[in-house]
Amino acid sequence: MKINQDNPKRLNSINILLLLVWLILGFILRFTNLDLKPASSIEIATIGYSLGHGFSTIPLDQIIPIETLLSPLRFDTAIGYADVLERLMQESTHPPLYFWLTHWWIKLWVHDGNLVSLKVARSLSAIWGVLAIPAIFGLGWMTFRSRLMAHLAAVLMATSPYGIYLAQEARHYTLTILWVIASVTCLIRAIQLIEQKISVPIWLGCVWILVNALGVATHYFFILALGAEAIAIIVFWLLNRREHSLKHWRSIYLVALGTLVSCLVWLPIVRGISDNELTSWIQTSFEFNKIFEPIFRLLGWVITMVMMLPVEGTSILVTIFSALIILGVLIWAIPSLIQGWRSQLVNPQTRLPMIILGSYLLGSIVIVFLVIYGIGKDISLAARYHFVYFPVFILLVAVAIAACLERETSTLPSGVSIWSKFYLAINNKVVVVLLIMGLLGSLTVVGNLGFQKSRHSDRLAAYIQETSTFPAVVAMTHQTHSELRELIGLAFSFERLNSQDEFLPSQLSQFLLVQQNKDGVDVTLSTLSQILTAQSKPLDLFGVNLEVNEDKLSQLGCTRDTTVDLPNSGYRDRLYHCNP
Repeated sequence: MKINQDNPKRLNSINILLLLVWLILGFILRFTNLDLKPASSIEIATIGYSLGHGFSTIPLDQIIPIETLLSPLRFDTAIGYADVLERLMQESTHPPLYFWLTHWWIKLWVHDGNLVSLKVARSLSAIWGVLAIPAIFGLGWMTFRSRLMAHLAAVLMATSPYGIYLAQEARHYTLTILWVIASVTCLIRAIQLIEQKISVPIWLGCVWILVNALGVATHYFFILALGAEAIAIIVFWLLNRREHSLKHWRSIYLVALGTLVSCLVWLPIVRGISDNELTSWIQTSFEFNKIFEPIFRLLGWVITMVMMLPVEGTSILVTIFSALIILGVLIWAIPSLIQGWRSQLVNPQTRLPMIILGSYLLGSIVIVFLVIYGIGKDISLAARYHFVYFPVFILLVAVAIAACLERETSTLPSGVSIWSKFYLAINNKVVVVLLIMGLLGSLTVVGNLGFQKSRHSDRLAAYIQETSTFPAVVAMTHQTHSELRELIGLAFSFERLNSQDEFLPSQLSQFLLVQQNKDGVDVTLSTLSQILTAQSKPLDLFGVNLEVNEDKLSQLGCTRDTTVDLPNSGYRDRLYHCNP
């Protein structure tokens, strides 16, 4: 759009107003129903470690009161940032920056001894998610010098179903996305200067190193983003190696060296991650019928970055209908998007940033597949790990949409106002449909009809409370810290129910973590026998992912009740009535 002839002050006011609209929209979407979904196991870990509490002190093979099980989620003013770091180094696989920030954030809102609420824990991530909107606007403007592309990137970020899903998790992914945007901004600016045969200033190199160091200190997967940047730089060098002297590349070498040093600091910790029990669940399956599943999962996560419809928590007919609509929109819109990318690639003004961003996107996807099939860690299993290329993909979609809009407005007379141009531009069907699909997708996530938790502890807690007729013990087999955090998450859902005065304190369940070793269920049965013998009868035993021989359990007087069942809870739950 030819908007340079408009009054500059008026243009600035309009751009600020539009960006404010996208910010408000993004804020509303990210903070609506922020605590609707139950706490996941990894969110429990974030809260506990941010408070400086560990999980190794929770007793095994004995009855655990709910107060003890929830103790890692209570704020203690006596615990400081050094304790947070020490606990992370002992029990976790993550760097400390986000946990320190969360500790500071919780300190602002929670009193000593109180339980941390999901709203407080998730709100910090939601704020970082909102800040990604102006951040992607800035990247779009700096890269293409186009307000249109910048605004489209901002509105796509504001309504991205994937972005809202990450923002409503008490995790460090939205902050890492900000570091990715900042680092890519430095990358683009540095290459623009080299293209102009201008040496990269020292201050820019220092900022770039600092951003990269903070990114690695937030999440180790930021290293994948650094690898993608390296690929983009190599592609640029191969295309222009004869046109630029060594002095123009000197700052790039220094940035690479400084970034390498900031990464090596964490090497002693990172070396133990691949064999850590906390990452054992993401092993790649090389069976023939499963070998191609990561490819389709990755495509699914990419689609959710721009559109989504109700696919979870609905009837099978609604799910199929939603999937067919998404597929139809993709088939219809992709040719226009490809045409838009091609037009930007042949445009001398946008060719260079398109090559760099495209190389980054393709390079990051190649790295992801190397991790999956080379290292054997199937990171396609979790959507959250694909934040590495999320902001770049959003920007590239905005670039393609902008090309569609520019075709609509290129023939307009120069005297037409910017509002008239905007009104005419939104008549483009591809743009309108994609933006509507993004908004519907964001509402899908906010309404918990997409990106649902794998474990519905809120449903299970309510089910146990409603079903139990006697004092209840909730038992789970313990293998790793994951089961421990899942049981804490379940207890947290019990606490939320009780805080709503839906149940009397006398109905509170007790909990049990049964440690399982190489001897398997026999040891579990022996432990249960000792514990159940000491409990008053009658008693309801809820086995939640409990590995136990039911035939031998009946010898202890515990008979399974097959008349009750909670489908689709994410748990394997069984109710046993234990009599004297």
